Amino acid sequence: MTKWLLKCTECGKEWILSASFPLDKMGRIYHYCPYCKKNTFHIVVRKIED
Repeated sequence: MTKWLLKCTECGKEWILSASFPLDKMGRIYHYCPYCKKNTFHIVVRKIED
């Protein structure tokens, strides 16, 4: 599982999402923000290396 750093376009908070597919190809995704507590657009900042 790959970890990705996402940034919410609504509140600006960054958080880590584990996903098994390449999010960097998408640019931005629509996902639930744990800070806003709603679905918002997120920018894929970078892949987190372990």
